[in-house]
Amino acid sequence: MSRLGCRCGADMTDTEGPSPHLLNVFLKSEIDNALSYNPDIALWDLYTGWDELAERQNSFQKRPEPVEYWYCTECKRIYEVQAISRGGILRCFKPVSDLTEECTLENFEELFIFWDKEMDDFLGFGNDYQLKDYLAQAKEKHFISPDQRTIYGFDAATNKLICKYILES
Repeated sequence: MSRLGCRCGADMTDTEGPSPHLLNVFLKSEIDNALSYNPDIALWDLYTGWDELAERQNSFQKRPEPVEYWYCTECKRIYEVQAISRGGILRCFKPVSDLTEECTLENFEELFIFWDKEMDDFLGFGNDYQLKDYLAQAKEKHFISPDQRTIYGFDAATNKLICKYILES
């Protein structure tokens, strides 16, 4: 069980399962890698890092150190936290309320955000519900800027900007 205090003063924990505070974030390149490895990979296998073909753990997140993502339900901040070494906060993104700016997504990388609560709902479809089926029905698309300081979220059907986050110092 873990706990993280938010800058707004709220407490985030993973004691409640599924947690409203936990999410997993994959880069498009990581999703593409998983699908090229196994075009029929189950969504749950990607989410948990289970390698069904080799029957062992195999994370598709190829990063120097595993990270966890925490979401504050009070102020909507998103934290990137070291998962192993110190548990330190690497980055914090805060929401921006003004969504009127025009944005171009040139050189942005697509992000795939999996909410812990959402994944619990998808378990209702069975452990063999495929990643490609999930991607086909996704209601939102997210992108991170090349300098990794801004995240944009769009409604997948209308391509309308629905959220923006900026790196908080």
